[in-house]
Order: sequence, then C-alpha cells, then structure tokens
Amino acid sequence: MRKGYFSLVLHAHLPYIRHREAHRLEERWMYEAISETYIPLLWEIDRLERPLGWTISISPPVIEMLADSLIQDRYVEHLDDTLRLIEQELQRDLGNEERDALLFYKERYHDLKVTFEHWGRNLNSAFRHYKEQGYLELMTCTATHGFSPHMLSEQAARSEIQTGLNCFERHYGYRPTGLWMPECAYTPGLDKIMYEEGIRYTFVDEHSILNADPAPKHGIGAPVYSPHGVALFPRDQIISGRIWSSVIGYPGHPDYREFYRDLAYDREWDQIAEFMHPEGLRYDTGLKLHRVTGESDQKEYYVRDWAWKRTDVHATDFAEALANHLDEQSAQDFPPFLVTAPFDAELFGHWWFEGPDFLGKTMERFEDYGIESISPAMFLERHFQDIETVHIAMGTWGRKGYADVWINERNDWMIRHLHQLEKRLAGVVARNRHQDELTVKAKRQLIREYLLAVSSDWPFILDGQTTAQYAANRFREHIKRFEETERRLDAQELTLDWLEERYAEYPFLADTDIEPDVFLTPHDYYVAVQREVSWNSEAILLVTTQYDDSNRPVAEYAKRLAASGENVYVITSGTAGYQHQDGVHVYQVEVNGLPLVQTYNQLAGLNLAVLRQAQALNKIVEFRLVHNFNMETASAAQSFAEMNGLPLVSNVYDLESERSPSGTGGLVVAIKRLEGEALRHSDVIYLEREEARNGIEHDYHVAKELRTFQVDLENPYQHVMNPKKNG
Repeated sequence: MRKGYFSLVLHAHLPYIRHREAHRLEERWMYEAISETYIPLLWEIDRLERPLGWTISISPPVIEMLADSLIQDRYVEHLDDTLRLIEQELQRDLGNEERDALLFYKERYHDLKVTFEHWGRNLNSAFRHYKEQGYLELMTCTATHGFSPHMLSEQAARSEIQTGLNCFERHYGYRPTGLWMPECAYTPGLDKIMYEEGIRYTFVDEHSILNADPAPKHGIGAPVYSPHGVALFPRDQIISGRIWSSVIGYPGHPDYREFYRDLAYDREWDQIAEFMHPEGLRYDTGLKLHRVTGESDQKEYYVRDWAWKRTDVHATDFAEALANHLDEQSAQDFPPFLVTAPFDAELFGHWWFEGPDFLGKTMERFEDYGIESISPAMFLERHFQDIETVHIAMGTWGRKGYADVWINERNDWMIRHLHQLEKRLAGVVARNRHQDELTVKAKRQLIREYLLAVSSDWPFILDGQTTAQYAANRFREHIKRFEETERRLDAQELTLDWLEERYAEYPFLADTDIEPDVFLTPHDYYVAVQREVSWNSEAILLVTTQYDDSNRPVAEYAKRLAASGENVYVITSGTAGYQHQDGVHVYQVEVNGLPLVQTYNQLAGLNLAVLRQAQALNKIVEFRLVHNFNMETASAAQSFAEMNGLPLVSNVYDLESERSPSGTGGLVVAIKRLEGEALRHSDVIYLEREEARNGIEHDYHVAKELRTFQVDLENPYQHVMNPKKNG
C-alpha cells in the first residue's frame, strides 16, 4: 500500500423545487438527478460491494424530495413516459447507431425503475443501507444551502445548521459528525456554532488553507483545526481539476455522451408533442443520442461500448497520476499526505454521463496501484493528534475564491431583504414568548419561509442567468409569505387551518426539525425563558466604549447598581456577544462592513452599532433612562434617549478640547459639535474629573449644575427629571 490517502466527497444538492401543481419544469431537475446521478452512483456502490472510503453529503432539500410520495409517484410516471417514448422511437425507420443508442436507453430506464421500486421509491433507504453496510459515510449540509458569510446574525447561521442536522437525523436515524457548508464557505466564528452543534469536520477550498495564519506546515496535504476544534479539509484543486477541468479534464473526450443534444430538439413537434409540456414547450427528454465527437455542431451517435471502455482508460490514467502525486509527497509524516477531492455529486452522471462508471472503475484501479481511499471521519480517527490549529479567513470555492458569485450587480438586492427577515424573526420570537400551539407553529412557519428564501441557489441562478425568473419569483414569494404570516400573527388572525394550508404548499421540513426559538439571542433566551416577565421593565441602559476599563469604573458601578436591585443593561464595544455578569446584562457590539479608516467614520459606525443594539433591546425591555459614559458613544445615547422619550445622563471624563488642545480642523469641529449636542440634551451631567468643568461651561455653554461622579453614589438618578424609579 502506498503512503498517503485519497478522499472522495460528493455533495448531492438541488434547491427545493417541489410544487403541488403538476408539470412544473423545475421538478424535472430532480428526475434528472435521480436518473443520471443518484441511482447510477448506487449501482456502482452495489457493484463494488465493499468499503469505498467515499463520503456522500445529501442536502435536506434532496432528502425531503426523495422522501416525498408526490415526487416519487411523478418520477415513476416520468420513467413510464420515457419508456413509451423510446418504444415509439424504435418504431421509426432508424439507422443502426441511432437504434443501438435507443436500445441502450430502453434497458437503462427499465433498470432505473426496477432499482427505484426495489428501494420502496425512497432512495434515502438505499443510501442508509449502504452506510449501515460500511460501504460509505453519509453527512448533510445546512437546511437550505444558505450562504453563511452573508448572514447577519449568529442565530441565522445556527438555524441553518441546526435545522439541517435535525432533518437528516429524522430521515437517517443518527446525527452526522461532518457537515458540508454550502459553497465550501467558511467565516471565522462559524466553527464555534458547528462545534456546539456536534460537527467535527467540514471542507474549505485550498486557498483558505494556504493563506492561513500561521501557515500550516503541510499546506493542503492535511486538514487543520479551526480555533474551536473543527477539522477543515482543503480541496486539492490540481487533482480535482484533473477530473473536471474544462481544459484537461476527462468529460470532454469525444467518446462520451454529449450533454447539450437531446432528442426533443431533433424531432418535428407533431412527433414529440405528446411527451412535451402541455403548454407547448419543448424540454429535454433525457434521451441524448449523440456523443461529444468534437468542437463542431456535427455530432456522431453515442456508442455505449466506446464510452464504457474509455472510462477504463481514464480511470487508469487518474490512478497512475494520483499514485505519482502521493509518491512525490511521501516524505510527509504525522499525518501522511491526504488528497481531498470534493465535488458536486450531480457533476457525475448528470453533466458527465459516464462519471459514476469512472468513479467505480477508479476504485478498482486504486487496488492495482496500492492507493487507500479514506473518509475524513476515518482520517480523523487515525490522525487526530497530528493536526495543526490555525486561523483561516473567509473563503469559498466559488468564482475568484470568495463571494463574487453570491453578491454582484445581478443579485445583491436580495441581501437587504434577508437581513430584514433575520431582524424581524428575532423580534417575533422575542415578542411571542407564549408557547401555545398556534404561536409555536406560526414561529416555525416563519422560520421555514426564511430558510426557503435564504437558499444560495437563488443568487447563484441569478448570477448565471439560466432560469433567473424562477429564482427571483421563488425568493420574492417566500418574502411575501413571511410577511403575510407575520402580519396575521401580530393581528391575531392566524388559525391552525391557515398555517397547515401554508405548509402544504411547500411541505419542506417537519415541524420537529425547526426549533421555534432558534432566533432568540442568548439574552432574549434569558429574558424569554429563564426570567420572570416582570423583570423586563424599569431598566437602566449604560453605554460605554470599554466596560472593564480600569481607568473608568463602569463595571464596578454597574455591578453595584445590580446588587442594589436595579435591572442593568450595558452596551459596549468589542467582539459581538452577550454575557450576564454579576447581575448585569453586557452586550458587546462591533462595527461591521468595510474598514473605516477615518476617525469620524469609525465613530459613526460605532454609534450606529450601539443604536441598533439598543433598539433591538427596546423591543423586549422597558428602559427608564440612558446613562452614557463616553463622548465616543454620545450620539447613540442621545438619539436613543430622544427617540424613546427617556432621560439622558452623561459622564464626562475629558473633552475634545483637552484631547486635541491645538486641533482646529474639520474633524475636531465635528466631534466638538457632537459632544456639545449630547451635553446640552443631558438631564444630568456627572464629572469624573473636575478639570472638565471649565470646558463644559465655556466651550459648550452648558448652564446645568455639574455634579461629581463617584462609584458609590447614593441615589445616582435622584436628579433625573421625572424618573420612574430612584436607584
């Protein structure tokens, strides 16, 4: 056996394209995938009848559609129609080559039907069977293939991951330890959610590993651990490209089946009309009778024997190239060199008709060349102790390696709608903490609509401009369905019948797959589940740039207030998150978006983040005053207080005139204007340093009585006008 490993990972995914009405063109995507990819792969797994080291990821939309009796019945009708079409064609006056190609399809479609019926029309049973036999590993991906780097909140990413795993577990009876992240997209922090949900490995593209910090010593020859302990397996582009490259890849050989030439377009309409769409549309029959042949439009007829033998040649070529590659890397130890080759499963069979044959024969050649095929799970079991921990940045396997496919001039309009849904979901679950059956069902339906809208397939299709109208319509439809459900929930107009009818239109995911409160933030969860509702009122909001700054006793002051019985919330800057410390709710916010180089822009970004967080809190907590501790956050504190009619208390440590005594530029003027506005709108001003008194009175012409601040102030808010409660 050669030193080193090869790992094949196939990801089976389609968007959820099941429709209640018949004759939807998009549903044929599922029929094609079953006929050309899923069943042919099962044939190869069954033929080889041994552990293969393959890993197959089956996405929840595919799992759900495979298990759907409506699609199962329609697929059998599709097979019967195709067999009738083949019989009709065979009655025609045909040349020998064309007749032979049709006879090949006649036998193949018959075999497809036999296999489909053998597994009770549910191919999930087949994949589960071969998993239980130990022939392959199975895993899944997120609920609807949402593009995680574009999600606004941790809760949205968790809903995709958690719901996808729940769906897989319901159908397959166990929870996988591997997860395919859509588009191999990774962002720092995502690994924390995955680890908390029980995921131990996923996949990234090779540039993510090569640009890691620190650079891993084995490059792409081994996985790495993320900071939270999730193993990241890198795609080997050279080896993958050898199979699939448009320049050097195998599928373009003249002997293989031509994808773009279908019998439907070679016949007069009256010869084929019975098998086309009732509205008079032509679509592919799946009977592609020609081979690639060459670059011209002139195509020769498909000769199955030639294609079958060609896969022998290409399987041998690939095994030999891989063996040489592993030999060149044989100096690597701890762990030995690993080639990871992840692909979309539908590339094999649907796009490259002979792909499943090639994969099966490649496994046979591996035995001749002494190459071990291994799953990522098995690799980790053997070599978990030999893996480095590094930091990698955001990356995908899409065009240019990042997010170019999923955000560009054709699809960027979608993101703002998705971000709005995330925010509204957080509000809905926080506002509707009642756990009656109708409310819980409504929250699940809202999350279902969000998940169906967030699918990465819609921006992907818009980017490619193939069936763009369908993708845009589906996206808008789920936005509208979300809004209608939310409106009825708020107006108390929902009924169980209405919700069940909504579900029946897109019966994707069982209710048990969806955690109704997944969009609750940790704080919202605390408020909604763990704390009495009466505690959500009469709260004090403290705003500061640094909560634990030893020079400013904000933390000490907040804890003392909480100990005295006050309900204290703090918004401060830092890595986004929430903690409940010594009775104080501490929210950290960070400035998202493009790097803000200029000081004034940084201040604006910080204040927007603070204000956004305060407004989100205001939906579930009733505040009685705002207390701001830094001039950097004065704008947000002032705006929030004004918008909600709350008293504003300000602490002053120093002023811009002290920080920049000789400054006269526009930036200094702008900051002084902000400071002055906040101080003039403050009900109470506390001085942390007596030296600031002169500046407040003379620079800003504030005539209020200035008070001295101390951590242990007695009744610190007794001077606030009309306070609802004294501290």
